[in-house]
Amino acid sequence: MSSYFEKREIIHDLNDSGAVHRAAWVVVNPWNVLENGYIRVENNRIVQVGRDYSGTDGIDHGSGVLMAGLVNAHVHLELSALRGRLSFGMGFKAWVADLLKERKRLGVPALKAAALDGIDQVLGSGTLCVGEISTLGITRDMVADSGLSGIWFQEMVGSDQVLPDFDFGFRPDQGLGFSVAGHAPHTCSPGLLKRLKRESLLHDQVFSIHVAESNDEFEFIQTAQGGWADFLEERGIDFSHWPLPGASPVTYLDNLNLLDSKTLAVHLLTVDKKDLGILMERGVKTVVCPRSSKNLHARLPCIRRLLDHGLTPALGTDSLASCDSLSMADEMAFVAQNYPDISPAEILAMATCYGAKALGVDNKIGTLEPGRWARFLFVPVEANNPEQLLETLTRNE
Repeated sequence: MSSYFEKREIIHDLNDSGAVHRAAWVVVNPWNVLENGYIRVENNRIVQVGRDYSGTDGIDHGSGVLMAGLVNAHVHLELSALRGRLSFGMGFKAWVADLLKERKRLGVPALKAAALDGIDQVLGSGTLCVGEISTLGITRDMVADSGLSGIWFQEMVGSDQVLPDFDFGFRPDQGLGFSVAGHAPHTCSPGLLKRLKRESLLHDQVFSIHVAESNDEFEFIQTAQGGWADFLEERGIDFSHWPLPGASPVTYLDNLNLLDSKTLAVHLLTVDKKDLGILMERGVKTVVCPRSSKNLHARLPCIRRLLDHGLTPALGTDSLASCDSLSMADEMAFVAQNYPDISPAEILAMATCYGAKALGVDNKIGTLEPGRWARFLFVPVEANNPEQLLETLTRNE
């Protein structure tokens, strides 16, 4: 799907003496859209936003919109080489098994080359911030060199292994942090998850984990049996000492004391009212990947219920192994088409300020409010009113 965002201009104003950027529209945040707006920048920070600028200086970008860059809060760039190589019709366990085989067959050089292409796709569609999940660790330098903000996560899977040395360094110049992730409650031992969470807290970083993603996971957590139990045994992962069965993946993680405001829970397909209450009470950040969920599980996350519980879910594309593009414009358009009860403002928030909040960089990006970085987009889209503008941006039409 072509997108207005493919014609975007990335503005990164480093002018120490200050500058003014004007456009027909300025989206300060999804609930504050200014006609004939302007942004005043000083020392790489937004210092003022308003409308009807009367000065003659500055840069007039014309009949389009100045807005925050998009945030892809959950992506696996290192799996970009698997696009179109896996079938979605055999069930989640079979898909995972095929993914592991195909990833090994392709080899690291091919995975790296495709990941670089994936970064180009991400930047080319207006995304300036990512939550990149890497199991093999091959995309860390790529993301650090790309200029993207967000968090690069080293993901781990398996039993009570000794954690390798890991550099939690930070790139303050681009707002990029480095952290760890546990793959999921059905693939990581409790001991491993606790150690990963403890390390992320020691370095004041977000901890990411896939939660309530599939029926296989739900069955395993509730019974310690079934197809996923067989899969773990085949891979030599001993789960006999795990505290199973549990009521649900969310309550299982809560009993391990892994849920707090520095935890990022991804997918959340099989959650009930109690689960949502726990997530809200613990202040957990959430991410949904609707296109990927539809492909892999033939179902959609209940975004309206998440919003109604105050959980401000972010949007992610997941990987090209389960989705046909890394474009957040495509993700927003899919949400707009499949969730008529979600407003354009809420959709845009999920792809901007909610994503920045989920990754802990909302003091730098996600809106064009004073104090945020002077790094944003100009998108050449025309509209007659704010409502039409937001609908056009989120529906890509």
